Amino acid sequence: MVLPCSRYTFVRPVLHLHRHARTEAHLAASRYFQGVPHRLVPDNLKTEVDKPDLYDPMVAVGERI
Repeated sequence: MVLPCSRYTFVRPVLHLHRHARTEAHLAASRYFQGVPHRLVPDNLKTEVDKPDLYDPMVAVGERI
């Protein structure tokens, strides 16, 4: 996760890109930054986004197996 204005970066390596691992990484980043950003923008990863779009991506709702 990179905060856009300050360019503060949080990196957590994971072995797989399942939704649970991404959620845990976002929680760890929130603890590291001691807060949450106003808005999260997904990077069109297949596990998170059903339909990629630059301005309005369709975010996946259910867990994929």
